[in-house]
Amino acid sequence: MTNIFKVLSGIILFSGSLFSQWYNVSPPGNDSSLFCIEVVTGNVVYAGKGSHGIMVKTTNGGANWSEVNTPSPFMVNQISFLNETTGFIATATGLYKTNNGGSNWSTLITGGFLDLFFVSESTGFAISGDFPAKIYRTTNGGANFSIFNMGSYPAYYGQALCYVNPAEIFVLTFKPSVDSAIVFKCTNWDSGWVPVLKTKPACYDISFADANTGIVTGNFGSFRRTTDGGTTWQSLSPAGTTTIQACIMNSLLTGYFVCGNGAIYKTSNAGVNWFTQSSGTTFLLNDIDVLSNDNIGFTAGENGTILKTTNGGITSLLPSTGIIPDASYLEQNYPNPFNPETKIRFALNLAGNVSLEIFDISGRKAAGLFSGSLAAGSYEFSFNAEALAGGVYFYRLQAGAFTQVKKMILIK
Repeated sequence: MTNIFKVLSGIILFSGSLFSQWYNVSPPGNDSSLFCIEVVTGNVVYAGKGSHGIMVKTTNGGANWSEVNTPSPFMVNQISFLNETTGFIATATGLYKTNNGGSNWSTLITGGFLDLFFVSESTGFAISGDFPAKIYRTTNGGANFSIFNMGSYPAYYGQALCYVNPAEIFVLTFKPSVDSAIVFKCTNWDSGWVPVLKTKPACYDISFADANTGIVTGNFGSFRRTTDGGTTWQSLSPAGTTTIQACIMNSLLTGYFVCGNGAIYKTSNAGVNWFTQSSGTTFLLNDIDVLSNDNIGFTAGENGTILKTTNGGITSLLPSTGIIPDASYLEQNYPNPFNPETKIRFALNLAGNVSLEIFDISGRKAAGLFSGSLAAGSYEFSFNAEALAGGVYFYRLQAGAFTQVKKMILIK
């Protein structure tokens, strides 16, 4: 049968969660919520697990995970590692330090802490989770702490801290009863903290790329951006009304935030525009950390979920021709069998919402490759299956009323 083709005029447009590749590296059998994650190197990652002072750790990029016990009986709220073995954690019972990757811990100070950041083994900052919020600083490795009490705002809890440089530090506080948040800035520890933003709804996280450009995110899609060190703030709503759990500006241009519905957003122009990335999950994501080179990143959330990207969330789903077929179709992947990369080609005769997913032989979803809107035309997706075990898989294309499934074999 001869296919009749129509020439596509104009530019092929992409929307939705295009250009994204996060895959599941969750510890097997783990269904506890994960509240924080710290990417130390491409191989070494720590995450806070559940509510019993336990962390999980990988030294091979998420291929395997082991549990790390801490002195606290409560959840690990935040993690700050200087290198693969030396790090600090904030918990409801205190600040703790390890010099051997979590095998042993020493107590720096007791109390309830929600966030911390250590610049070096000697200098570190933390914020308490009580009210009024208190900011702690040590310059001698935790032997002593100086404390700044936010007594002028007695009803505001401490929430998050962002260290930019010795002269630029920001903290985020919030008041649950009125769903409000205040951002404070410190340029000189001895002269105190100055409020630079009061906003509603309340915000949960704060991150700055440098002394000028930063964001705060939170409840019901609350999103504020500054480009002048907090003097003025722009109100944006890239996630609509979806609650934003955590954010990070990992470089001057790139940043990410994660949401309560499992969505991941990324900017590549210092926060001006944000685009969704396909996470493959609807579980709430609590935290995200991406290395400054914008390649390797991890995010963690409920039901033991840990997702990873090795290319900053970018995939190679690209238009392969400017021709529209008279019918949609899905081609056999090539090569097949493969290890670990293969190409999946498909064509659409109509524009619309498209999903491309991978399932294992039992029918369980193994990877969500793409979900979003595509123009009519032909496409090629380069799929890297390094996160999957060898075996038989099925890949399914859904585009409107069109559905097609084909088999692929991964050899490892």
